[in-house]
Amino acid sequence: MKDFAVVLYTLGGKQVYEFVRINIIGALPNLTTLKKLISSTDAILTEGRFCFDALQQYLNSVKVKFGFCSEDCTSIIKKIKYDVKTNSFVGFVTKLSNGVPIPDYYQTDSFEELQFWFNNIEKSNLLNIHMFQPIPQLNRTNAPASFLMSAYGVDSTSTAIDILHRWIYIFNNCSKSQIRIIGFSTGKIFALDLCC
Repeated sequence: MKDFAVVLYTLGGKQVYEFVRINIIGALPNLTTLKKLISSTDAILTEGRFCFDALQQYLNSVKVKFGFCSEDCTSIIKKIKYDVKTNSFVGFVTKLSNGVPIPDYYQTDSFEELQFWFNNIEKSNLLNIHMFQPIPQLNRTNAPASFLMSAYGVDSTSTAIDILHRWIYIFNNCSKSQIRIIGFSTGKIFALDLCC
């Protein structure tokens, strides 16, 4: 029932959750309890950080080592929030280093620097996510659920080379954990001209 409560709150939002909770008395925990439950889970996602250790634990639990990675973007409402756990501001366009997001980039204790960011740094209008779809063994009838590896705010300025660098980074980190990626996909189509 706890899993259902978390999914209902995540997908439906606060109003839907409260509506169901009030109309099915005693079936769902109150919002305070639910928020404690959500914050106590280990599956906290940090903007721009890849969850390779959690992916390895998940794949071990479903007894799978092979999978397919995907990357795609979706539109979001521009909004800046403060993340207490990382002491950083989330919602600006995430800075990349060789195509890989830099986690916790927007950390400051200076009001002037924060004001500068709000005035000069673009707020992200897209959310870029990376998923891993485990491929089950032949004797299994159903595939394990996909795993969210990373999410971060971007704009539409990524290049094909950025994406390739990111995929190499993901591939190398998964290989260190004996996770075998058999392919990558993205929602974008790029014409690559890698010739000199």
